[in-house]
Amino acid sequence: MSRFFLVFLTLTILWGCAGESPEKYVQEGFVHFQKQEYDQAIASYQKAINLDPRAAAVYNMLGMAYRFKYNQLGTPELRDKEIAAFNKAIETDPKAWVAMVNLGATYNAQGQKAKAAALLKKVLELHPDHPEKAQMEKIIAEGQGKP
Repeated sequence: MSRFFLVFLTLTILWGCAGESPEKYVQEGFVHFQKQEYDQAIASYQKAINLDPRAAAVYNMLGMAYRFKYNQLGTPELRDKEIAAFNKAIETDPKAWVAMVNLGATYNAQGQKAKAAALLKKVLELHPDHPEKAQMEKIIAEGQGKP
């Protein structure tokens, strides 16, 4: 959750405080997310994306909202939307390492070890001193078929 807050804080600083700004909807989404109101969080993040479709961090937060809603309901379409949001974040910003970590965690949980390994390897290239480096290296080794 601390990564989520860091992304939120960064967006707040970047966008400033305007009436119909993406930041307004990101803030709303964050409040809803904290209250476990995932439908409302998703709607707010989508409004932010409509105003700024290049906001990779917002796609990442949208993916997290879908993840938590999936965890509540277990509906496969929600997992698909989660993955699509993380992928869009990475497509929008190829250096969006937070989204890569989140997508890697999703793939790892699904048993798609090779996909997780590729993403986490890229994360460590971008952020070699990541605090979860040892855990990532373990997942990378598993994904590459190493003991």
